Amino acid sequence: MLDISPRISFCHQPALVAALMALMLLVSACSAAVPSASPTAQPSAAVTLPAPTLTVPAATATSQAITAAATPTPVYDPARPESWKELPVIPASVSQTVRDLYAKGQTSGLNERAFSKVGDCETYSPYFLAPFDMSQTGYRLGEQYASLADTISYFEGSFERVSMAANPGFSVASVLSPLWADAQTCRTNESPLVCEIRIHKPAVMLVMFGTNDVKTSSRVGFEANLKRLLDIALANNVVPVLVTKADNLEGDDSINAIIARVAYEYDLPVLNLWRAMHDLPQNGLMEDGIHLTYAQPFFDAPENMQMGWPVRNLVTLQMLAFLHNELGE
Repeated sequence: MLDISPRISFCHQPALVAALMALMLLVSACSAAVPSASPTAQPSAAVTLPAPTLTVPAATATSQAITAAATPTPVYDPARPESWKELPVIPASVSQTVRDLYAKGQTSGLNERAFSKVGDCETYSPYFLAPFDMSQTGYRLGEQYASLADTISYFEGSFERVSMAANPGFSVASVLSPLWADAQTCRTNESPLVCEIRIHKPAVMLVMFGTNDVKTSSRVGFEANLKRLLDIALANNVVPVLVTKADNLEGDDSINAIIARVAYEYDLPVLNLWRAMHDLPQNGLMEDGIHLTYAQPFFDAPENMQMGWPVRNLVTLQMLAFLHNELGE
């Protein structure tokens, strides 16, 4: 059963819904500017894309923030839960499970040039990837990363796009709940996640949760909800990329440990953002220990690359480039 809070139905009380959601944004650990219109509930539980048989596998899942994995590449070891910290920022390869899933997506109407952002304030933020759909004066790849221009061109339109499945106050439970769906865009009883898949038809989904879940869910609830999210993505042939978080609000890194273990169980790729941030000043975080430090995505500026946002944008571009190289034609 999904661990969804609140547990009261406010479908026919829009004013109360708005007040509740504003309150949840205030108590959320990860919060940015509250959207001008709070999401109200006019929540289709099923995506209209063909939904082939659900595949939930159980098999396998640098240290430089700006480089791909070296050889030999550490892998997740279920006997050592802390081994997630050794995972490279970008994996060395993708599993056959992911290759098969991606191939199914290409025959079921998904857009190979589209990806979706799924997460909380650090994913909803316009600092995250949006500059790559804007003027080239808003970012600099530099000579070292000039090849990423092809990735920017290939996924044009997804970088700046506002996802139905990203919101400053979101936890994993929120993205599964019709209460949080955009009433003007999503269908009745449709969750933000399902709405996003139906509308954008992404081949790939970047998933990062955990910061708000520290306050809103138990670890058992977080894991159950994360698996439910993955089940929905897999049922619609979308390739989910699980992203570790930079913060450690829970104090024992248990959220990231769950993320890595679930990725291993589902045979899915992990973008180890935690490792990319680990050697930055303050781990790439502001004094609140939650939000990333900001600088423009100028990858040729050493001082910028000591800040959280440019590094996150770089490694995410590298992950998209890696997936395109591994899965594309």
